[in-house]
Amino acid sequence: MNYALMAFRFKTQLSSWVAPTQTAQKLAEGFLTPKRFAIKDWEHKAEQQGQRFQLTPDISAIRWLGKGEENSTAGSNKQILLVHGWESRGTQLFALVEGLISQGYSVVAIDMPGHGHSKGETSNAYIFSQTVTLAQQVLGHFHAIIGHSMGAGATSIAVGKGVSTDKMVLIAGPSSIENVLRHFTRFVGLNAKTTEKFIAAISHIVGIPASDMDATRLLQQCNVPTLLIHDEADLEVPYGESKRLKQVISNAELLSTQGYGHRKILKSEQVIKAINDFVTTAA
Repeated sequence: MNYALMAFRFKTQLSSWVAPTQTAQKLAEGFLTPKRFAIKDWEHKAEQQGQRFQLTPDISAIRWLGKGEENSTAGSNKQILLVHGWESRGTQLFALVEGLISQGYSVVAIDMPGHGHSKGETSNAYIFSQTVTLAQQVLGHFHAIIGHSMGAGATSIAVGKGVSTDKMVLIAGPSSIENVLRHFTRFVGLNAKTTEKFIAAISHIVGIPASDMDATRLLQQCNVPTLLIHDEADLEVPYGESKRLKQVISNAELLSTQGYGHRKILKSEQVIKAINDFVTTAA
């Protein structure tokens, strides 16, 4: 039993009744401030095998060149973009890289603003999606965009707003950012009034309504071949989010897994093989 979490929930529930506006604002500011964690030992291998570069002066990225692409830079027809999740970084998707570069694909992973080697103290799903758009503008066309968690949500928003790609892989991603926010408020125990104030505070800070970042609306006309992957026991982003996406993306398939949860899914041999097969097979 996590007593610290229980104490936090009790404190939050109490303050949401006593001071709903202040509680919502404080939670919103904290929600949009990602923590940075130390690089894990296995990620050093990823760094050593890749070539780190600046997408912009503030945004860091890393590229792993595909077999036979040693002299390639940007704009390759065999470019793949990896988009990490909240409080993660590009190298944490490295398990997906080796199979793709062995097939000749060059793989780029961006550290989103406020994450990894990139600058910034705050971030959000809209900034993530804008960074995906920026990557296409700077680096050219991507054969596939692969996103995990918030990175999957950002990918779906970016594609829904016009980013072009041949294929899309969305791993454990939300169908709606508002759903993410409401899931969080239930987790911390906010009452209904403070929940609405929290969502309004997030929308104000980000600069657009949370409801505008609903992939089930943005992707209604999408026919990009899409592989959805989600563990049925995911406690961070509910499995139903990918089911909602499958209903609106006309050319989507859903791979359901069991026992990997939200993060271990990225190292599952079943998942890695499914992604490699999907990306490398002609549409």
